[in-house]
Amino acid sequence: MRPRTREIGWGAGPWRPVLATGEKGSSDQAAQKRPDITWPAFHDMVTRLAVLESAPVFYTMPESVLRALARRLRRIRIPSGEMVVFQGDPGDTIFFIEEGRCRVVVERPPGTVTVAVLTAGDFVGEGACVLNRRQQASVYAQSECILLGLDRQSLLAVLGGRHQAILDDLRRLAEQRFAQFADTSVQATWGMLLQEATVVGVYSPKGGSGGTCISLNLVGALAQRYPGEVLLLDLDFPYSHSALLAGLVPTSCLARTGSVPQDAFEEVLLSAVLHHVQGPMILPGALRPEEADDVTPELITRAIAVLRKTFRYIVVDLGVTITDSTLALFDLTQHIVLVAAPELSAVKSAADAIEILTQLGTPHDRLTVVLNNRSVKPPVTRPAVERMLKREVNVEVAFDGTKPEQAAVDGVILSAADARSEMTRGCLRLATLLDATHGRVALQAKALVGAHQPA
Repeated sequence: MRPRTREIGWGAGPWRPVLATGEKGSSDQAAQKRPDITWPAFHDMVTRLAVLESAPVFYTMPESVLRALARRLRRIRIPSGEMVVFQGDPGDTIFFIEEGRCRVVVERPPGTVTVAVLTAGDFVGEGACVLNRRQQASVYAQSECILLGLDRQSLLAVLGGRHQAILDDLRRLAEQRFAQFADTSVQATWGMLLQEATVVGVYSPKGGSGGTCISLNLVGALAQRYPGEVLLLDLDFPYSHSALLAGLVPTSCLARTGSVPQDAFEEVLLSAVLHHVQGPMILPGALRPEEADDVTPELITRAIAVLRKTFRYIVVDLGVTITDSTLALFDLTQHIVLVAAPELSAVKSAADAIEILTQLGTPHDRLTVVLNNRSVKPPVTRPAVERMLKREVNVEVAFDGTKPEQAAVDGVILSAADARSEMTRGCLRLATLLDATHGRVALQAKALVGAHQPA
């Protein structure tokens, strides 16, 4: 048998194939070309993914899509005070904020209006990129910023095929921000109101009693009387869904303002407020369950102090569990609305909650009980509920069928959209009660001032 030779491309070892000389040269050339392909390093890829995962809308995308987008990002360093985009200019790039803080301003004669202050995890330029509009506002770096740019071509290359729904969500967010910035620039200032707001806490000690639904529709009822002056602060942790139930896409929240310096806290906090087309304003407490731990009693106190200077009513949707943050909020409220369903366990929990609130020093006339009927024939009658609570029910909401659930699916607020809804009628009665109680104080104060003024 003839021994194998190397001319046919086999190596010296027995039964070990190697490339022939000509083939090896071409392989070396291909290997030399591979480093020319730009791929981010491992730690850089992790950083890019972290930025995308914290950005609104993008955090809902599959990991494979996020990785494809992350490979197409380009990093830009912007010195403090430099412009990122100019109002009126065309644009095709979304800028994700990796580090630093950016101020969004709208030039409106006779000056400029700050409509948002964005921090790490947010992005700018989405309107020009996905809506193909000119830049609505100018954006400049309030501190030294590191941005990650994603151009329109790269965005469409990844999302333009099977992920059209994500593109639609991004366009909806861009439209929402466009309307929000336009409305804010018309107002020309955040602190237009002279009187401090009344803080109303809505507390449901038993889950499933409809506390969030009552909060949302109470804000809608009050906003019909005071458009743009009523805020819903959603502290129903761990899942704060008021903004989503109202058909809004939250982009920031109270939890993410905790690390903001004091001199920029007010602007960052107010820029996180969402504006609903039907009048209410909504401030999410947290976008993710783990962010609920960042909402401390100190942060709530700071936030309420700022918000009371800006709005007439602040309705706070509280969670079931009484935590340190809940106790801090109870100390800051001027009125508490207790929501209970006519069910044995819910009424028992409500009775225990009333006892706790009484021990905390809540005045009897500043505690309102709302009985929310969740079925056609409630298991416990209203007289029985009042006997168990040892006090009267102030407002009763009749069974409203599937309207509340359908409104949540449609992203509308019943009290602002359906005047015949039982939920609307109940929340309008509750709004009238609150207005009568706290409006009376304002009228007495005005009368007292007038009595001391010389004729």
